[in-house]
Amino acid sequence: MMIWNAVTFFGDSAVTVPGALVLSAWLALNGAWKQAARWLFYFFCAMLLVVVSKLLFMGWNIRPPLFNFTGISGHTASATAVYLASAFLLGRDRASHLHLALLGIATALALTVGVSRLLLHMHSESEVIAGLLTGAAAAWFFCRGYDFAPGPLSAKWTPAVLVAALLLGVLGKPAPTHDLLEEVAMKLSGREQAFIRTEPL
Repeated sequence: MMIWNAVTFFGDSAVTVPGALVLSAWLALNGAWKQAARWLFYFFCAMLLVVVSKLLFMGWNIRPPLFNFTGISGHTASATAVYLASAFLLGRDRASHLHLALLGIATALALTVGVSRLLLHMHSESEVIAGLLTGAAAAWFFCRGYDFAPGPLSAKWTPAVLVAALLLGVLGKPAPTHDLLEEVAMKLSGREQAFIRTEPL
């Protein structure tokens, strides 16, 4: 299971949230200020959906019927959004086969993060699928409206982005988001205990 713990970390908010900020900074440094703001808007809209879905369950046991569902998989959603958007930007204005290859790698990475959540018994199939759809929607809306005219992003910022990603992977620790959301859910609902999953994974 050690390898799956390593894989799942690529979807942890300790990596993907700073990664989303790095991506936004990369856009801004290339003069694409509007696109940087658009990216953050769609990414944090996706994360808001994740948070709301988890709080509704933890605080009030509100969830879709007939599904083993306690909230959208945040790891899967954030990984899908960040890696697909990154692949789109890195491959933009390059040869079509290279662009497709980058998108394929990003998709495979996002799917692998989702699989890791299943194998580690952290989420159900419905939660992972919801995460994939949420993250893909955020990336799609961002990419669909991308209209920065000056051309490809400057490669001179690539080393800085790679160094930032390396530091996140080496120095980062899993973020305590689940515990924090439980505390918030209890405060908002007035319950002494948050609702927890009762169905087996």
